[in-house]
Amino acid sequence: MRLQLVPADEIDEPQLWYHSKEPRLRPTTDSRLCALRQHVYGDALAAVKPGRAVRVATYVFAAPGVDADATHILLGRYARDRGWAVHRERFTDTPADGPMPARPQFNTACRRAGSGFVDGVLAPDRGAMPITDEAYEAYLHWLHRHYAFVAFLKPSYGGHRG
Repeated sequence: MRLQLVPADEIDEPQLWYHSKEPRLRPTTDSRLCALRQHVYGDALAAVKPGRAVRVATYVFAAPGVDADATHILLGRYARDRGWAVHRERFTDTPADGPMPARPQFNTACRRAGSGFVDGVLAPDRGAMPITDEAYEAYLHWLHRHYAFVAFLKPSYGGHRG
């Protein structure tokens, strides 16, 4: 977990004389959200009935230069390699001109997961998620309350998944 220094003006309690030289650290936002996503993932998988395959929907944010069909195929292959069942419906957001703060297809994919049609949403990476950390965190908390998850494709090196 990556840590960052806490600025002195954000420390509420007075530091004791014997701790005055020790810096205060906290997890970075990325580290905290990654830990939250892993917690949500673990709880959702634990809620899946033993013997039943985990069901996922694939989601792609098709920014310029992204081949959405190929990415969905890659996500489907990754899911099947894990023994997961891939939902027939695929979700793709394609940005118009400029940034796309709202991702309506991601929202729909999460609603499918929260409604029990699938157990989770499989996306390529954090870049496919909502732009702001606050929105992403809100989605994670909502999915957690509905025993659903967001998972990312693990990077592969030399043709082997790590």
